[in-house]
Amino acid sequence: MTDTVKIVKEFYDKSVVVEWERLQRHQFEFELTIRYINRYVKPGDKVLDIGGGPGRYSLYLAAKGCDVTLFDLSSANVEFAKEQANAQGVSFKAFVGDAREVDSLISEQYDHILLMGPLYHLLQESDRVKALP
Repeated sequence: MTDTVKIVKEFYDKSVVVEWERLQRHQFEFELTIRYINRYVKPGDKVLDIGGGPGRYSLYLAAKGCDVTLFDLSSANVEFAKEQANAQGVSFKAFVGDAREVDSLISEQYDHILLMGPLYHLLQESDRVKALP
């Protein structure tokens, strides 16, 4: 694990609640993103949420009836997302891993892929390309 990846992982492992609350504080971002998601994603669709953090969008999509897989670098984020799903009575698959290795870790086909969070942290174009399944 490179120093940059380690720093990002440690930050998100320590900031789960802050990240969870970010979309409450910035409702416009969440609502605008959901508006675009709803244009294309329908109940029953398979969705891969790469870098989905504590699961805000994964939870929304699972509640909508989608077959969701959450994939995030932070084990704390993934555990938090699972707890939230359980509390809300929804389910989705969740994996811990580096977005640049998603192809080697997840082999299913998806109707839609969300790839928002990792693009902030992958500074090299070659790394961003690796995150594209």
